[in-house]
Amino acid sequence: MDASPSSGSVPFDLEALVSSIPLAAALFDTEMRYLAHNDRWLPAHGEAAGRRLVGLSHYDVFPNMPPSWKNVHVRCLSGATERSDLDVLKGSDGTEQYLRWVVTPLRVGADIRGLAIYAENVTEHEGTRRRLAERECLIRDFFEKSPIGLNLCTMDGLWLESNPAFLDILGYGRSEADGGLTYWQLTPTKYEEAEKEQLDILRTHHRYGPYEKEFTRKDGSLVPVRLNGFLIERDGEKFIWSLIEDMTAQRELEVRVEEERIKAIQASKLATLGEMAAGIAHEIRNPLGIIDGFAFALNAALERGDASASHEAIRSIRAAAARASAIVDGLRKFARISDATVEEVHVKDAILEGVTLCGSRIATEGVELRLDIDTASRVRVQSIEFGQVLVNLVTNALDAVRSATAKWVAVSVRESDDLVEVLVDDSGLGVPKGKEHEVFKAFYTTKRIGEGTGLGLSISKSIAERHGGSLSYDSMASHPRFVLRLPRAL
Repeated sequence: MDASPSSGSVPFDLEALVSSIPLAAALFDTEMRYLAHNDRWLPAHGEAAGRRLVGLSHYDVFPNMPPSWKNVHVRCLSGATERSDLDVLKGSDGTEQYLRWVVTPLRVGADIRGLAIYAENVTEHEGTRRRLAERECLIRDFFEKSPIGLNLCTMDGLWLESNPAFLDILGYGRSEADGGLTYWQLTPTKYEEAEKEQLDILRTHHRYGPYEKEFTRKDGSLVPVRLNGFLIERDGEKFIWSLIEDMTAQRELEVRVEEERIKAIQASKLATLGEMAAGIAHEIRNPLGIIDGFAFALNAALERGDASASHEAIRSIRAAAARASAIVDGLRKFARISDATVEEVHVKDAILEGVTLCGSRIATEGVELRLDIDTASRVRVQSIEFGQVLVNLVTNALDAVRSATAKWVAVSVRESDDLVEVLVDDSGLGVPKGKEHEVFKAFYTTKRIGEGTGLGLSISKSIAERHGGSLSYDSMASHPRFVLRLPRAL
């Protein structure tokens, strides 16, 4: 800044000039005493406005001034001009102020008579910049360290950025994947229709998923994944952010859980068969006795040459053999390990099969069986598991009436538009009050030791729920009642 000479001092009208400068500004003599400053000067340094500094030393006004600034002043008094876009000054209250400044010689003619300093407080701007940088660092940290795969891609599927978790799922390096691979390259063609559906959902709702599929890894193997994603737009271009979970461990866990479930069901069935063994032996002994008797009669008829009696004996033997075969087939079907096949099963036929397996107990224990199952309804179930539920409910009812005066078990069917209900009532004492939900817990039983596993109702309930139905105890019924509800096959 140049000034007209006037007795070797700065002209008075420079104060007016400094006051008109839009930045914080001050003029100093060669001893760094204030010659003039504007109202913006002190606030720019974090100090209250209104104080007059003319004649005071700059270093007394700001005693916490960094030594490096004093060196700047020395160099500029020798003719240099220096600037900084970001510097720190500690205010009188201890807070740090961030400044942008320029220091230039104040010349009168060819002589340097002091310095002109211009400053701008950028503390708020710097704070904002640092907060944004910290937030960006946090986001980047989350992106890099997230255990869930993250991927940004264009609408046509080109991968722009993938985090380490996603690259681990696929077996690719970042340089191979980002900017080189596309979503469609690693998606098996069998998901084509499902992908179109998810893309339509994304365009309509700006998000998609949860969606389960497989990706093809670099080594050619398939990896099961679950995806969720959303649409973002930047500068008029749309992109897709996707969150990808590797479902391999969960699938393995589901397989183990299913194996354990099948083992538990099988154990329950074998326990039920053990409880029914004596009655089943009696049930088979009857047709065997009939066969033996008619075989003797057949032999006698053949010796007499009585063709009519021979044919009658043969028909009776075949009928008894068919009866024994039906009992054995029922037992084999009941004992067989269940598979995952779901089929439409006639409710009436399934109930009759279950009751047949319990027939010997019903007869030998003098229990009256009441059936009201005249229905053509069908349900979509795994037939073996459905049969197990029915057998469990009937055998539980038979156990409940063992000490009753009037022994009876009733099985009936109710229907609605979308449900089939199988009701099993008995003349026993029922479930103790307050224990209606306890009876469905594994290993809970009211039977004596050795008479039950406590698994029957628990497993039956889980089977019902897996088929979209329910199993409950109706405490409001006039007699003890268990209700099996299943969706009706339409």
